[in-house]
Amino acid sequence: MNKSIMRTVLLALTFLYGVAIGIMAILGTDGIGTFAAIGGIVVGALWAVYGYIGSGGRTRDARP
Repeated sequence: MNKSIMRTVLLALTFLYGVAIGIMAILGTDGIGTFAAIGGIVVGALWAVYGYIGSGGRTRDARP
């Protein structure tokens, strides 16, 4: 998959997650904290995977 497409999908997912949290907060939905915590972990993990893939699987300290 193209990195540009992956970035766009992740940005859209992050935006929609933020909108969902906002709507839940406005409506006073029960369980918003659990949803926010689990969703934040998932979205953060996806960004971490994207960063790892984008770096070619290498860290900054790695030498060729």
